[in-house]
Amino acid sequence: MATAILQRAAIYAGVRTANNGQDPTMQTRELREYCERRGWTVAGEYVDAGISGAKDRRPELDRLMADAHKRRFDVVAVWKFDRFARSVSHLLRAPDIPSVSWGSSL
Repeated sequence: MATAILQRAAIYAGVRTANNGQDPTMQTRELREYCERRGWTVAGEYVDAGISGAKDRRPELDRLMADAHKRRFDVVAVWKFDRFARSVSHLLRAPDIPSVSWGSSL
């Protein structure tokens, strides 16, 4: 009998502007459903609103990276990969996260 491996997931969502109809709530709702369908436990949600994805410093993304190094989750789920990394520096730092797999875009 195969044993299911439980994954702890981190959800990352981001929108550049908090106005113009952009709302991270839709992203987080769909990501929670995505995790639930896969049997993943959501270990944390990280949401940057009103901050450009091109910025090197984003408070919630920085917190996600720090928590990844502390192994607080196994998987990162993002609604669309460009929500996570538009800058080369964030993309290059991602492989440094130990034992983390990246969920596909929805």
